Amino acid sequence: MATKVIMPRIGGTVVEGTIKKWLVQEGDRVKRYQPILEVSSEKVTIEVPAPVDGVVLKIYFPAGECVPVGETLALIGEPDETPEEK
Repeated sequence: MATKVIMPRIGGTVVEGTIKKWLVQEGDRVKRYQPILEVSSEKVTIEVPAPVDGVVLKIYFPAGECVPVGETLALIGEPDETPEEK
């Protein structure tokens, strides 16, 4: 079963973040803790790591998109898995 990459809470009162840049593409193999995207708020930019080893199956939002905290950004799983809908 694929693992969701979730928009993290960047600060105490921040309710959304902007995807600055994806560091991977769909189909790329990633290692746990490897930075896979950059997310920013008004005050800070952070790198979001992969939660597991696997392959990036699906990216749901492009760079530049503003996304609510807790929303699924991507799915990581096995190469033969079919990505599910968000």
